Amino acid sequence: MSGTMTRDFRPTQPDDLEDLARFLTDGFHVDPASDFAAVRVLRWKFLDPGGDDGGGLARSYLARDEAGSIVGHVGICRTSFEGASVAGGSVPTLHLIDWLGSPGHPGLGVSLMRLGHGQAPTQFFIGGSEAARAIGPRAGYATRPPISVYSAVLRPAHWLRASGPGRAGRWARFGRDLARGVRGRPRPVAAPELRPVSAFGDEVEEIAARAGAFSILTRRTAGRLNHLLAYPRGGMTGWHLVDPSGRIRGFAVLGLVPQHGGRVRLGKVADLVLDDPEPAAWHGAADSLRRELGRQGADVVQAFAVPGWVAEGFSRAGFRRAFPLNFMVRDRKGLLPAADVPMHITPLEADYAYT
Repeated sequence: MSGTMTRDFRPTQPDDLEDLARFLTDGFHVDPASDFAAVRVLRWKFLDPGGDDGGGLARSYLARDEAGSIVGHVGICRTSFEGASVAGGSVPTLHLIDWLGSPGHPGLGVSLMRLGHGQAPTQFFIGGSEAARAIGPRAGYATRPPISVYSAVLRPAHWLRASGPGRAGRWARFGRDLARGVRGRPRPVAAPELRPVSAFGDEVEEIAARAGAFSILTRRTAGRLNHLLAYPRGGMTGWHLVDPSGRIRGFAVLGLVPQHGGRVRLGKVADLVLDDPEPAAWHGAADSLRRELGRQGADVVQAFAVPGWVAEGFSRAGFRRAFPLNFMVRDRKGLLPAADVPMHITPLEADYAYT
């Protein structure tokens, strides 16, 4: 079965998107209106040429059964691990998204994974479904230190508008976050100036190259960030972080994501790169971005906080560690440095930037 299905994998086409949206929301047991699987979002993720970072290769493959129903899909996000500690400065990599095989076709999901693995010498997973986390080690993925997700509650009353826990539970969370806000006010800091950016340019690769002197990043290009700004459901804004001398020291993309039927607004630091590994610099950046997202109406702000100096900076800015995300890397040829070399990962990867 799996060999036959592998031969039948084909790149996703525009007229597949409505079927694909239903397949993904049914298969992942989520709301049919979920943003990640909206038809226009799927078109932007997989078919918009602005998102191409792989030399024109397909970014989405699917399989249909004899009746024409979709029974498997994999999205492929191509990038590179880059930095001074990487041999040659760059190693191609990718991660899989919207990866799903029908339970009625055993082995199909593994075939989809192998299809992706054949397109880059290294691969990585962030978070992922329970099935992905179980398959990962058997497929050669090694567990790296987890990615810490940090959050700052700006408006504790958002719990009273949220769905989920009962009324008593929402009031308890409101009281907890209100008390934390009083006790854990951000430390004062000299914060950088934020300047809005409608379109990024050559500065992106220059800053990323300087940041690559002390950590491993995934590829940053103007095209990649500008594609993120064009997210079809909106809410994305671009920023330069500028020091008192007027020099651009970093860039960021912020997102505002409606949740709980639009009653709660989650602010996301979708991407943030600075050319400085000092916690004080990240403290200032986190403070500026938190305040900007508050100005945009966010109730809660969330960011990935790795490596350690990033976590320390966000902690000083009043963020708390909310939960970890599983992080696995597959490097069968030993092309990457040892696991203790810090990797700077942000929600830019996968769907985390906008959901």
